[in-house]
Amino acid sequence: MQRAGSCLCRKVRFTVLGDPFQYAVCHCINCKKFAGSAFMTNAFFSPDNLSVTAGKDLVRQYHDSDTASGNTLTRSFCSECGTSLFLSSPTKTDWISVCPATVDQAQDWVPRRENRPDAKFSWVTELHMAPKHKAEKL
Repeated sequence: MQRAGSCLCRKVRFTVLGDPFQYAVCHCINCKKFAGSAFMTNAFFSPDNLSVTAGKDLVRQYHDSDTASGNTLTRSFCSECGTSLFLSSPTKTDWISVCPATVDQAQDWVPRRENRPDAKFSWVTELHMAPKHKAEKL
């Protein structure tokens, strides 16, 4: 299934094909700041399954090298409205994360893991998670 997505001003538009091979919640401070929320949800796809169809010239990138893991992450956002769009790695090129709230159609994706639960806000006490699949690696 192909789904359309966009930023808040709708000047950046994209399509994503299929369902994410991984869906995770991250509580690290950098992801919380990028999402502007208590945590960030990350829907991981093969980069081949994502296509920016409009507004590519408006997509800006911030190379976040001050991460908890020490690995640089590329955080992509709309330069017009500031919407967080994508998360990727310059060294692990087999994935790109789409910010699920930017996908226009409803989806029934459920996170299967939490990253950095030690950094979650104390009032975040329960998140519904789907069971992990044994073969998952990320």
